[in-house]
Amino acid sequence: MHIGKKIQEAVKRSGLSVTEFASKINYSRRNIYSIFDKQSIDTSLLVKISEVLEHDFFTHYSADSKRTSKALAAEPSGVKAYNENRIREMVKEIEYLKEINTLLKMQVDKFQKGKKG
Repeated sequence: MHIGKKIQEAVKRSGLSVTEFASKINYSRRNIYSIFDKQSIDTSLLVKISEVLEHDFFTHYSADSKRTSKALAAEPSGVKAYNENRIREMVKEIEYLKEINTLLKMQVDKFQKGKKG
């Protein structure tokens, strides 16, 4: 979801000019165009915009979240298997790195003992 585009559409539907809208939220006209380009936005600004345009933009986020949850619930088994394999590979890599770390510690200890003796 691109919240800036949703805001831009709502401004057009409201009948306000960009300058009028900017004035109502205490922003410059130039900053309004940067808002239109944003994919995400600060919640306090979004509250102000929602009030001025009399539109609850937060519903777009909850609708997007529901779609994402449904997509994850319907995840194909192939993707799940891939993720499980990737996790197993990562666990093996972590074990390998632990072994390397142990060997490095042994080398450091050996070096430090050689310096003392």
